[in-house]
Amino acid sequence: MANKLDGPYKILYRGKNGRVAHEFILDCNVFKESSGVTETDIAKRLMDYGYHAPTVSFPVPGGIMIEPTESEDINELDRYIWSLLEIRKEI
Repeated sequence: MANKLDGPYKILYRGKNGRVAHEFILDCNVFKESSGVTETDIAKRLMDYGYHAPTVSFPVPGGIMIEPTESEDINELDRYIWSLLEIRKEI
């Protein structure tokens, strides 16, 4: 998921091999600066796509923590990624 979102979103805290843990953080601070869109705005917009709002501003101010569960179907994970990419286009 992190690799598919990297570019449109800045992924924080990759390890030395470029990998993330079981969760990862999107840095949304640049959006505040360029358009006034906050991490909370993105989280609320995800709700319009049918998702529960993710953790925001913890542990990083201006960040969104993405923590997929192992029980989610790959199609649902792909739809979540698509939703975030659509939101990024809106920004």
